[in-house]
Amino acid sequence: MAVAELIKHEGNNNVFIWKHPSEDFNSMTQLIVHESQEAIFMMNGQVLDIFGPGRYTLETQNIPMVGGILKSLVRGKDSPFHAEVYFVNKTA
Repeated sequence: MAVAELIKHEGNNNVFIWKHPSEDFNSMTQLIVHESQEAIFMMNGQVLDIFGPGRYTLETQNIPMVGGILKSLVRGKDSPFHAEVYFVNKTA
């Protein structure tokens, strides 16, 4: 599967929780969370962070647990990592 460069959910408000289909990202992937949403970022069954509305660049500095994992893999700045992103609709 290809590494996702943009993560967002454009679905309707009838869906309560939606999982982004890609699970492979890199440290420069863009995350867009709309006003009525929250995004839950998970790795290895653990919630690493919850993002409110806005645009984010997924960097190891704003998700420290990912940074530690990437450093342990001894890879470059744009190293891919495997994670899950769930979008929660707060208006449903």
